[in-house]
Amino acid sequence: MKTKQPFNRFLLLNFLLAFVFSSSTLLGQEKNYKPVEVLGKTVVEVNANLGDMVEVVYLIRNNSLDDFYIAQVQTDCHCVEAVFPKLVPRNTIDSIVVVLNTNNIPPGTFTKKAYLETPDDKVVELIIQGNIKVVRPIVKPGTKPVIYKPVHIRLNNSEGPLATVQWIKTNHDFGYVNAPEPARTKFRIENLGPKPIEIILVEPGCSCTISEFTKGEILPGEFGEVTAAFTTKGAFGYFKKFIRVDLNDGRTYQLSITGNVTPE
Repeated sequence: MKTKQPFNRFLLLNFLLAFVFSSSTLLGQEKNYKPVEVLGKTVVEVNANLGDMVEVVYLIRNNSLDDFYIAQVQTDCHCVEAVFPKLVPRNTIDSIVVVLNTNNIPPGTFTKKAYLETPDDKVVELIIQGNIKVVRPIVKPGTKPVIYKPVHIRLNNSEGPLATVQWIKTNHDFGYVNAPEPARTKFRIENLGPKPIEIILVEPGCSCTISEFTKGEILPGEFGEVTAAFTTKGAFGYFKKFIRVDLNDGRTYQLSITGNVTPE
């Protein structure tokens, strides 16, 4: 005859508590889940002079399993323009650049907005606010007036001013190449400071183009390299191929290689 096991209330209580905790955690995660989110601040402060061109790079991440298509990014003023990718593939980071033309707004404090509609039918406001000042010409007797020359101010939404970079070239023409000789070249990017930069993605336009790049941080005063090679075996005639380069601060550049392949 089997002995009836005593009812263990302690084990049941632990089970119920674990169930409630896991359920609340899942609900909290679901509540906080954002298919598309802005990485960093949605409000960026800037002080500029009348005539300056202001650009703010907002990093966005697609957390979902679907590609995110952007039809439009509306703005609240004709003085604001948004430059954005048409497609943000799933599980990737891209950027929206909000451009403010200070010539078209009155001096003083201002707030300007761009609106991004996300897949969950919510609208994220990308805001630039701050102060616009008029710089009066400096006039001295017997000399020409010194007039303020507008500058280009470029910021991002997480780290303030971006490092200044310079490509030594962005296009390379190989001329005539005899197949199957490799068509290979290097593009160099110089970090002029004041912050480190990093190349996080190099994406060839097709499988016939192979790209390599400098890994890790590129410090101020240093150079990074992107190597592009076109496979000429089996190719014939004129070619033009593009390579996309993404920096860790959200900036994207397009390099290109061109040439003519003489068959074997």
